[in-house]
Amino acid sequence: MAPYLFPYPVPGSVTFSTLLLDRSGTYTTQLAEATVARTRLQAALKAAADGQPGSSALAVLEVYHPYLLAIMSCIDGDDLLYKGDPVFPWRPALTSYHLSTPTLSLPTIQVEHYFVLLVHTIALANYAHSILDGLPQFEAKGGQAPIITKEDEQKTSAGLTRAVDLLSQAAGIAEYTAENITPQLDAGRTTTGGRLGKYRWPVETGGEAMTGLSMILLADAHVTAIRKLLLPILSHTLFAPPGPPLPASHPSPSLLGKLYLHVSNLYSSASSLLVIPTNQQSNSSGSLLRRKKSDEIDSIDEDLIVELKRYLKKEAKLSKGLSYKYLGIDEASKSLGQSLALLQESGRCLEDLKDSKLESKMKGLNFNKDKKKAEAVRNLRQSRIDREYYSVQAWLQANKKLNDTVNFERVPPFQEVVIPPGRPIFSAKKYTLPKLKFAPSHIEEEEEKQEAEYAGRGNYF
Repeated sequence: MAPYLFPYPVPGSVTFSTLLLDRSGTYTTQLAEATVARTRLQAALKAAADGQPGSSALAVLEVYHPYLLAIMSCIDGDDLLYKGDPVFPWRPALTSYHLSTPTLSLPTIQVEHYFVLLVHTIALANYAHSILDGLPQFEAKGGQAPIITKEDEQKTSAGLTRAVDLLSQAAGIAEYTAENITPQLDAGRTTTGGRLGKYRWPVETGGEAMTGLSMILLADAHVTAIRKLLLPILSHTLFAPPGPPLPASHPSPSLLGKLYLHVSNLYSSASSLLVIPTNQQSNSSGSLLRRKKSDEIDSIDEDLIVELKRYLKKEAKLSKGLSYKYLGIDEASKSLGQSLALLQESGRCLEDLKDSKLESKMKGLNFNKDKKKAEAVRNLRQSRIDREYYSVQAWLQANKKLNDTVNFERVPPFQEVVIPPGRPIFSAKKYTLPKLKFAPSHIEEEEEKQEAEYAGRGNYF
């Protein structure tokens, strides 16, 4: 269930005073402070990667990032120089390795900046996940319907709103990184020949990887927003018999269908972007890179982690099935034949999730180290799929009975049904970099020069 809980990349140790030459001795304190800030980030990410309760990278990241930007500006202005070939070690999180995940030696400070932005993106997304994970659960237990209190409903609404905001922020960071930082990795990739020792560059550093990540987060945000849109009819969804009629307060089925269609397209597009770049698919690993049939998902060395691939495939199919469900419900008032074609296709999509190899493989997913919690998440996800499937079957049966006795319309093949375009609710939030922690000397000199020039202005004769 959206949003996806991402694993964290983890940096290795770096000492900036060892890496950089400060000829003027101006930045000794700042380099030491930057090293401390990065070390704290490293410790926070290790704790988060190990699943320690309460661990978060957001606070320490907000301290380190301004230092990194200031150091990069100093390097650009030759205030700081490299003592040798720079190395920034990181252990990737979204790339699959058959053995243990290696810590890769990345060759430029631009890649360091890229991973810091990736961590910021993941931290916001995982924060959204933790908020939603703490919301009240309304599933029936032991045959007894739970009581949905006003307080629980308000808490759920506030949590969903906050999660949508965080996911939109995360998508904005990923979008900014894709447009502005990803192109800066090309020089380092070219210098290393696309290799980092015996490994390829990780999947998450691919040319379109951040664009794909932004799409995932936007899709997760839309799914969360749809949950809020459906919150007023939650009691009806959980406790009323499936099928017609819709409650009076139900959101427009046409709108829901288009929203889910947009979500499905986002997940599918993201899946096609988060792949090994073609120019890195070397023959040395050819046996590992052979793709299986399109309906199978397997772990391929140095490809996208299998958990995320399965998540994208499942969510894309689920969203598509729900889009056809609501479009079919909406179409019933215009053409029962078209409605039945859409509902039949929706049922096929949901049935695939119930009975296919995809479901059996999904049972192996473990999003965290708490097995009981992982089992609860899987059960909740499957109960939702079951509920949606039986809802579609109820609508299908009711509309078929009406068509067989009253309308007698032809049910066209699904390929003949005109599907409207998807519709977004919002876009990613615009991201701007934080201010530099300290001003490089070349910037200070430029500012002093501008102030001196301005001092003579206004003296009119």
